[in-house]
Amino acid sequence: MPEPDSRVGTIGSGSSRFRTAGRGLTGPEPGRTEAPYWVRTEAEARKDVQELAAKKVDLVKFWVDDRDHTVTKLSPALYGAAIDEAHKHGLRTIAHIYTLEDAKGVLRAGIDYFAHSVRDRDIDDEFVSMMKARPSMIVDPNLPDRGVRVDRSWLRESVGPAAFEKLQAKSKDDPKAQQFFGIQSRNLAKLNAAGIKIALGTDGPIPWAAHEEMADMVASGMTPAQVIVAATRNAAELLKVTDAGAVAARKSADFIVLDANPLDDITNTRRIAAVYLRGSQVDRAGLRARWTSGKSQ
Repeated sequence: MPEPDSRVGTIGSGSSRFRTAGRGLTGPEPGRTEAPYWVRTEAEARKDVQELAAKKVDLVKFWVDDRDHTVTKLSPALYGAAIDEAHKHGLRTIAHIYTLEDAKGVLRAGIDYFAHSVRDRDIDDEFVSMMKARPSMIVDPNLPDRGVRVDRSWLRESVGPAAFEKLQAKSKDDPKAQQFFGIQSRNLAKLNAAGIKIALGTDGPIPWAAHEEMADMVASGMTPAQVIVAATRNAAELLKVTDAGAVAARKSADFIVLDANPLDDITNTRRIAAVYLRGSQVDRAGLRARWTSGKSQ
């Protein structure tokens, strides 16, 4: 992790912030990646967390998911032991869950954050009450594709004509995806209305996904102002990045300049005039030229 730059109270202008959950823990998942620890016993769970603590990870992540009934997911005894061990080492925990039942289970075990919200059904009053009882709770909903055709012409200049045509062609109406999105959209609306902190994060390598998810958050009942806070202050709070997330004294000057007000329309976040990182303007044209050159080789 980069060392602080004493001149500005933050990391240097050429450095990158790096936060990690390390390998994380899951049940055995044959046929899937072995990057996470595959946990079978409580002793293994505690040992794995101890190894993560020794590596000074920022979070401990748990996957509690049977992958559409194809694997055995972490049991309450296993994730309970792991969460307990993480807290003994002063580590915060975050859970990938799918079902409402598992979401309640990890909450009872003391989970700190959610990397996804409930996806199998609409949440109930009990779950909302459990969440409200945890003032420090933050949820990164990671909304799925809305399942409706969207106009991605705003990407044309960034990705080039050929890539744009492929991207636009992939955007189609999909009733099944709409139903899946609907569950998570309603759940986000309920959590936001209850005052639960929401953060914006990513769940893949699509560089523009955050802009589309911000629009989906507004479609789910959040105000543009709430979405901006989710993408800045709340996200920084979840990661414990104390020198970013807001425009304030002693914080890093990381911000974008827009051509239109995102409070009027959240899609105005896509109308970027300039980007500043650590107080220096980013050469966007130069980056685009180098990226285009690399793609053409």
